[in-house]
Amino acid sequence: MLGLGSNIASIGSHCSVSSFSPEDVSNLQLWLKNNHSLTVAQWDDSSGNGHHAAQSTSGNQAAVSEGGLDFEGTSNHHYDLANTGVVVSSQEAFIIFIVCKIESFDNQNSILGTGDDDIFLEFQTAKKIRFKAGGTAIAIDYPNGTFATGAKAVFAIQREAGATGNINLFKNGSAVSPDSQLANAGAITFNVLATRNNDRFFDGIIHELLCYETANLTSDEITNINNYLTTKHGI
Repeated sequence: MLGLGSNIASIGSHCSVSSFSPEDVSNLQLWLKNNHSLTVAQWDDSSGNGHHAAQSTSGNQAAVSEGGLDFEGTSNHHYDLANTGVVVSSQEAFIIFIVCKIESFDNQNSILGTGDDDIFLEFQTAKKIRFKAGGTAIAIDYPNGTFATGAKAVFAIQREAGATGNINLFKNGSAVSPDSQLANAGAITFNVLATRNNDRFFDGIIHELLCYETANLTSDEITNINNYLTTKHGI
């Protein structure tokens, strides 16, 4: 768990909320920034990597809401990530920060996928994350209500680098302990937003999303990003 302890809500000593930007942390691959370069047809990637989230079919476009996108899970709302999406090699670290408000679990709420059944990350229930890569799916249980509907929250989902590939979760800056520690070190290509394989569409508002890959972030870096997001979104 990178020695983070049970809470990472305090800002690192070298950086203040007002001066910090997620771009200050290396290996930022995707940043769907709240209220920035956003229309129903495209949400530009602010990481500089050109992984813009685009949807040209009007019936599949979410509504702009609160600086993000409001997805209706029953309406096939989803977006494709340009420029091959986010590619993570086997045993490589990644961490995804998502600010969202889940509205229901009717569709198992995919966050990111690759347009087939083999690779995806989703909020499966109000207490469970499901992640599949490398041909292996894992379902990680957390305390009841961890992913409660109707409440905006910042979630950070981390995979540690190395052969084990432990999966860690943080909610609003605090580590959340799973019922049992699970892992998956498989290779990933995330190139669709809010769907798995044209199914399991996200139902709720995605206010902001960032993805870092290649190396484990330090505890200070994770702290700073969480504080940036919780402060920015009033959580």
